[in-house]
Amino acid sequence: MSSERSYVSVAVRYGERIRKTLSDMGLLDGDYKVISEDGTLFLPTVVEVSPNQIRQNSSDKSSLKTGKRVFESVVQGRRTLTEVLEGRLTPAELALLPRAFDLIGDIAVLEIPDALSHHSRLIGRAFHDIHRNFKTVLAKRGAISGVTRTRQYDLLYGEDRTKTIHTEYGCRLAVDVEKAYFSPRLLEEHNRVAQLVEQDEVVVDMFCGVGPFAIHIARQKHAKVIAIDINPSAIDLLKESISLNKLIGSIVPVTADAHDYVKRHRLKADRVIMNHPSGASEFIPDACRILKSNGTLHYYDFMGGPSPEATMTEKITRLIEQEGRSVKQVTAIRRVRDSAPYEYQMVADVIID
Repeated sequence: MSSERSYVSVAVRYGERIRKTLSDMGLLDGDYKVISEDGTLFLPTVVEVSPNQIRQNSSDKSSLKTGKRVFESVVQGRRTLTEVLEGRLTPAELALLPRAFDLIGDIAVLEIPDALSHHSRLIGRAFHDIHRNFKTVLAKRGAISGVTRTRQYDLLYGEDRTKTIHTEYGCRLAVDVEKAYFSPRLLEEHNRVAQLVEQDEVVVDMFCGVGPFAIHIARQKHAKVIAIDINPSAIDLLKESISLNKLIGSIVPVTADAHDYVKRHRLKADRVIMNHPSGASEFIPDACRILKSNGTLHYYDFMGGPSPEATMTEKITRLIEQEGRSVKQVTAIRRVRDSAPYEYQMVADVIID
């Protein structure tokens, strides 16, 4: 089976070096074959990558190019759950099979519809038959809930565990999906924000989870990140990640409610990250209290409707002005991911006077 994929191309003599760099960064798409053509290697990647991102993680100065083209799968035969389970599920059941998965380290997380719950273990075995590099296959049980933003999981196949080491752009992250919030779908956002940070900034991440923003920033920039989370398990995982990475900057892990921590400490931040889309609006007064003039706020929220960008801009402007601060510039409004039909997790990058 073939599919159009993003790629990085490089001269053959540099190919192994760049292949290893992409693999270490967690960006090499191992499901597809590398193409060698006229002295050039085309390496398939899981997301679009810029040459500068690779050079930040390698001393290599070879000429790199990026683009998209069709690659052949390394696995022959059946490649989808529908193909594997055809004849074992009814046509109506096949139509309900999950099409997307969360891939976290060597753990795969599926979302099984209630109508297929009695086939969960069969689906888990079928998934592992296709993707044998995952040692554990889990199914989400219930929604994310509570102040610690956690959920429960059912084991479908493989090793009975919920902890793994996940890699993003060379960042090694200790993750326990049942103990602390983490979304692999935000890897581009973690890297994007890190690239915006200036040297020697003080950054406050008010709801850090296992700390992906903090690790990305401290690996790339000489900056200080105060990483706060109310969940002690999340902070324990962040501390483990700090030991797994070579950091340029520093990270201060803090187990606390962001409200309480801001009240107790005289913080002055150049940048505040508020990735708690279901509850960040309640913490805008705290963010405005600690953010310096001309500081940057990365505010995340769920938005729907015909014009979510306009709604997001109006909401964050209103919230900030209610605190006696003003919006100097909205530098970016983007849809981070789909969160529900016709609803998006959005981010607004805002410079505040």
